[in-house]
Amino acid sequence: MSDTLLSLLLALAVLLFLAWLAMGGRTVFVVDFVDGVAYTRRGRPPGGFVSACTDVARLYGIRRGRIRAVRGRGTVRLTFSKEIPGRARQPLRNVWTPPPTGGPGGGRASA
Repeated sequence: MSDTLLSLLLALAVLLFLAWLAMGGRTVFVVDFVDGVAYTRRGRPPGGFVSACTDVARLYGIRRGRIRAVRGRGTVRLTFSKEIPGRARQPLRNVWTPPPTGGPGGGRASA
């Protein structure tokens, strides 16, 4: 009986871990728009990004929505909630500075 209970608990733990990964285990940061103002909800976005998002929101009439930066396969990409119109997504990408990839120099500037 105890082996069966242990197996069920282990299976539940694995399922919870997979659900956590699927729901944002790779999320770098989240920015929310509330009444047209951008706020950091989670993580640490690049400097100046949140205030630039507020400027873009004012220009494109974004009142609410969410931007999520997701890590995957060596890159970080931005995903947008459905409340953010398609025409405002590229300007939001333009004000974002993605993290350095490292490249052949390991992220160091060559002299």
